Amino acid sequence: MTYSSLSFGTFWYGGRLSALERACAYSLVRQGYELTLYSYCPVYNIPEGVFLADADLIVPQEMTQHFIFNDAPDLGHFSDFFRYCMIQKTQKIWVDLDMLFLSTPYMGPCGNIVVKEQQGSVNGAILSITLPGVVDELISRSIALMDKKLRWGETGPLLLDSVFSNNNYVNKISSEIYYPIDHLNIYRVFLPEEMEWCERNTSQAVALHLFNNILNKIGYWKNIAPPEGSYLHNILRNIDALEFFENIYPDYIIRNIINNYNLRLNGEDLGIKNIVKQILPSMYRTYTHYRPT
Repeated sequence: MTYSSLSFGTFWYGGRLSALERACAYSLVRQGYELTLYSYCPVYNIPEGVFLADADLIVPQEMTQHFIFNDAPDLGHFSDFFRYCMIQKTQKIWVDLDMLFLSTPYMGPCGNIVVKEQQGSVNGAILSITLPGVVDELISRSIALMDKKLRWGETGPLLLDSVFSNNNYVNKISSEIYYPIDHLNIYRVFLPEEMEWCERNTSQAVALHLFNNILNKIGYWKNIAPPEGSYLHNILRNIDALEFFENIYPDYIIRNIINNYNLRLNGEDLGIKNIVKQILPSMYRTYTHYRPT
């Protein structure tokens, strides 16, 4: 596989993409790479150059009901299963729609892309596996978890860690390449005063994982661009993706939003109303990521 022939795939249940998801998709296709978005329902605002395909070609829609988390079908855990099946059937590289590409994607030996987070676990936001036996194991073990009460990440990071901890044939790529800023610090990309920190920490990166679940917890509205002078604003400007956004956040507003998030995160804002505000986005995050209203 050559870099010019790389082909990517992703999943969106249906409905409109936010501006930020559109920008992430565009960050790949603008470089000439093929990106196929698999969906069960129409998606009306995909960026030019993205191919739309029927997700039933990969996994029947009925299967979305069999991955149970918090006593309800969960699209996040289903999407783990979907990506393994997509890799098996198409040999495409899986990519989440919160992966923003800064430059040419990097492949490990033999075309594998298996990336560790800074904390050491494997994150499947981007995933390419060229060993059929490994993909088969991921699928079979996911099927074994259907219709059971899942722990968070049981079909994703926990399963990936289990499979790859016993596999010496796949070299894991450093977090510096694909996940240079971890989930605890991703808020910094929105703050102009954190520009130098972000540039320093992404100097070796080819992509930036924006951690959609964290953005939902923060309360970031993804159709509004980050403030001028912020690291993420500059990246979006450099790849001509600001046109997807309706407006631009003033820096003082985004700073207040992030300060409130950090207060909640640090346990300094413990009123019941604020606890509910913090918990509900976490429970709701995968639904809004894959099936927005």
